[in-house]
Amino acid sequence: MATSTPRRHRRTLAESKSLGVPSARGRFLRLDDMIASTGLSESTIRRRVRDGEMPKPTALTTRCVGWWESDYAEWASAHRAPRSTE
Repeated sequence: MATSTPRRHRRTLAESKSLGVPSARGRFLRLDDMIASTGLSESTIRRRVRDGEMPKPTALTTRCVGWWESDYAEWASAHRAPRSTE
């Protein structure tokens, strides 16, 4: 009877975030995070990505798509409305 060796558990992104494992590009923001951060609807975000008005999301896997926090922060700072000084 052959015995199998246990497979080594690979950390998921969520586990890495909870353990505080840093990424050079910051956190990985999913669509729900983008909706909360921008205040835009899902359809508006998707339309702006399609039209090139927002950064394109990155696919980590076929089922995990999102934006790097650094890409979002760069876009947000470039598109922030100027404050009035009145």
